[in-house]
Amino acid sequence: MLTAPALAQDSMSEDECMTLVLAMSKLELAMVGKAGMTPAEARSGLEALQPDLPGDVSATINELKDVSKSAEGIKVGDPSHPMATGTFQEASRSYRQTLKPYCPSFELDY
Repeated sequence: MLTAPALAQDSMSEDECMTLVLAMSKLELAMVGKAGMTPAEARSGLEALQPDLPGDVSATINELKDVSKSAEGIKVGDPSHPMATGTFQEASRSYRQTLKPYCPSFELDY
């Protein structure tokens, strides 16, 4: 779990960054049925981390969780799925750009 001191720093620890990046990866994989968990379970993992995150990072995670919820009931490959429309990619890009200053040693430009 992330620690509160990260809030007062300009960056997060390597462990904090890794924990968050892995949780986000689980959400991405869950949205396409490849995580061995449901998107709701993946969102739950992110929600557990949010209280200790900087506010701007937490806000972008809320956006991604909302996009994930909007995908429920839509089959992967359906043109209206958020991964097909680009909605998820836009939210993911915003999250990575916001996270980048807190995790400078992580390559988040993809």
